[in-house]
Amino acid sequence: MRRFPQQNFNHGVRREHDTRALKRQLVMLVCGLALAGGFVVAAGQHFAAVRYGYDGEKLRAERVRLMREQQQLILQINAATAPASLDRAAREIGMQPARPSQINRARVNAATPDSDAPTVPAATTRAKSSRARSMAH
Repeated sequence: MRRFPQQNFNHGVRREHDTRALKRQLVMLVCGLALAGGFVVAAGQHFAAVRYGYDGEKLRAERVRLMREQQQLILQINAATAPASLDRAAREIGMQPARPSQINRARVNAATPDSDAPTVPAATTRAKSSRARSMAH
C-alpha cells in the first residue's frame, strides 16, 4: 500500500530557513555551554578547597610533630653539654683535670695601648691645646 502518489510534482519546492530561529538556537547553545562551564569551574574550585583543607591539616600535624621533636633534641643537647656529662665523657676517654703547673697565665704588657681605647691623632690634640692657650690669655 502506497500512501504517496507516484508522480510527485513538488520537487522544486524548497523549505525556507528561519534565520531568527537559528540565532535563538545559537544563543541558547552558548548560554547553556557557559552555564555548564560555570558549574564545572565551581566544582573544580570546591574540590581544590577541600584538598587544600586536608593538606593544611596534614601540615599542622607535621608542624606539631616537628616542634615536639625539636624540644626533645634541645633537651638531649642540653643534657649532653652539661658540665657533669662532659666531665664524665672526658674521664672515659682518659682525660684528666689540668694541674696548676700546666696552666700558663697571660701576661699583660703595660706598654701596649688598650685596643678598645679610641686613638686621637696628634694634630687634633695640638689644635685643642693651642685654642685653650689662646682663650686663657
